[in-house]
Amino acid sequence: MVETGRVSPPDRDRVVVGFALGALGWLILYGALTYLTRDSPDLAKFVGEIVYLVPMVTLVGLSVYAARRTTGRIRTAWRLLVVANVLWTIGDTIWAVYVYISPTGPPVPSAADACYILRYLLTLLAIVIGLGLRIRGMLDALLVAAAAAAIGWQVIIAPLVPENWNPAAFVTFLYPVFSVIIASVLAALLLTGSRRVPASMVVVGTAFGFASVFDAVYAYSSVLGAYTSSTWLNVGWQAEVLLLCVAALMAARRRDGDERLLQQAQEVSFLPALVAVVIVGGLVVADMILVGQISRVTLSVAMLLLMGLLLRQIAAARDRSRLTDQLRTAAITDALTGLYNRRFFEEMLAGEIAAGRRHAPLSLILIDLDHFKTVNDTHGHPVGDAVLTAVADRLRRPIRGSELLCRYGGEEFVCLLPRTDGHAAVELAEQMRADLRSTPLAVSGAAEPLPLTASFGVACADPADGDGQLPPDGLVDAADRALYRAKALGRDQVILCGRSGQVEAAPALDLPAGLVWLADEADRIRGDDSLGAAVSGWAWQTAARLGLDEAAQLRTAAAARLYGIGCLNLGCGRPRPDGADPARPDGTPPQPEGAAHLVAELSHRPDLAPLIAAHHEHHDGSGYPCGLAGRDIPIGARIIAVCHAWADARGPALSTGEARLMLATGRGTRFDPAVLDAFLSLVDEGAITGPEPRRRSAGQTRLGTAPG
Repeated sequence: MVETGRVSPPDRDRVVVGFALGALGWLILYGALTYLTRDSPDLAKFVGEIVYLVPMVTLVGLSVYAARRTTGRIRTAWRLLVVANVLWTIGDTIWAVYVYISPTGPPVPSAADACYILRYLLTLLAIVIGLGLRIRGMLDALLVAAAAAAIGWQVIIAPLVPENWNPAAFVTFLYPVFSVIIASVLAALLLTGSRRVPASMVVVGTAFGFASVFDAVYAYSSVLGAYTSSTWLNVGWQAEVLLLCVAALMAARRRDGDERLLQQAQEVSFLPALVAVVIVGGLVVADMILVGQISRVTLSVAMLLLMGLLLRQIAAARDRSRLTDQLRTAAITDALTGLYNRRFFEEMLAGEIAAGRRHAPLSLILIDLDHFKTVNDTHGHPVGDAVLTAVADRLRRPIRGSELLCRYGGEEFVCLLPRTDGHAAVELAEQMRADLRSTPLAVSGAAEPLPLTASFGVACADPADGDGQLPPDGLVDAADRALYRAKALGRDQVILCGRSGQVEAAPALDLPAGLVWLADEADRIRGDDSLGAAVSGWAWQTAARLGLDEAAQLRTAAAARLYGIGCLNLGCGRPRPDGADPARPDGTPPQPEGAAHLVAELSHRPDLAPLIAAHHEHHDGSGYPCGLAGRDIPIGARIIAVCHAWADARGPALSTGEARLMLATGRGTRFDPAVLDAFLSLVDEGAITGPEPRRRSAGQTRLGTAPG
């Protein structure tokens, strides 16, 4: 919907309407008093000089009220108008004193004239500041104002130009000039539409439109020496005062000071030039018809128009350039954190790859805040936003000029490191991790500083790796996998994915890196990408919840981590939707003893064999291969059984509640009740989620899908 109006829509305010009606009544009363006292000099003097001041005092009070009630630039404008109206009142008071004490009336110029002229200057300044005009808006206004002023000059001011200049003539001549300028500027603002003009300012412009006419008549009367206190000009000036009173009340009551009312109006870029050209053209035609030649005034206005149009084009070009830069910045910047956004990161990564820099390493760090959902759920999203901003500030501290830190999405950040090898990238990630963990974040809205950690996935494409190097276009996927493993292995750690996408094993698990990579490849072949890493993390958490010692926790996590290798040896099929044990393609159940011994030999960890061999045993003795039951089944095997069943249940895209119910049906039969209860308590606390990434297609990157 195209907005055509440029004046703030009026509000129905009974106070303003009532005051306007009262002001009209006062104007009628004042006009009647002026008429009735025309034959009585003393009464006419009292009405013209004393009663005349009543609306002036009212205007000062309402101006103060408007200055207190409004905000922003309009408040500044009304503060200036308060001073202007006080000067006006002082000037009229001085004028009245002169009338009463001097038989010849006030001299011209006098202190009253100084107050009047200062009042006009402050009023013009208030309009310019109050409406927040910029260079282009000022040029538009000046173009139209110059044309409007040209008409005002020809119609109102030119007949008043004295043949012989003197101080009195000069001061008297200034009044209509200032009134025409002020009225022209406000009219220009309405026509150019560079800003929405509050209705109160429209009333101010109307008041000065009246003033320009009556000031011109006053100047003419002064030349003829016919001005007296009983003149009808006082009625016109009273109308000006009352209109300004209404404007002040409107600004105060309708909150025209609200910056939202000064939003950009629809731009009509051709209108200022069109109005100016049409008016100047009209003046040229009038000059040719009336005097047979173009007057100097018309030529001056035309020259001003030409210069204004040239300056306006320069300003418009500058505005377009600045707007383009702002739009470009907005398109590549995250509004919340001030970092570059994902779009810019992808452009820069593509640029690094396209540049063909095969002789220098390229590393990438993917960062995901741990348990960030808890911050939003506990403290609310405003606090969450403040946390993201504070985290961004901390992460950018160690970043050098050649490195790029971006917000990847949600609570994820990414850092692109040209000419940086994997070890240097890990060092930087460790520095970020330690810095983030070292001091809780003090943010507005949170009663206490919030402790926060993050998990880091690092990937590097290094030509020094030879034929086994990771391709640059696979950096995001590799870093994503490393990040997910960091989450699965307990969070708050840095995992590097290097040659052939292999992950450096967590030192705590004491597993060979090549064996971990093989387990991940087994998961990928079965369509369970990163399942081993996820189950390992859950098994570690469950063992800790059960109170097992650290050695038992690590042994359980390590056995769960290598489960996929055993499935390759056994030829296991896809997990079954009902959570039952998978079968071989020929329908016979797999025999895990051989797989257990294979894994033990490859890892040089004979302590893992009993856990891998027994995790198909059931608590009631109905499992295989040995029919073990209860405590005869190693505790690590019981934990792995529950964790794998959870992953298999979530595989068919069951909800958390549905998967939880499915596991609960095996309580006491398939699963050890104590183990199952410990695991489900972690689920209820939100520590165990997923594993949604199991069903990703090859090459798909994650965005906030890791557990917790």
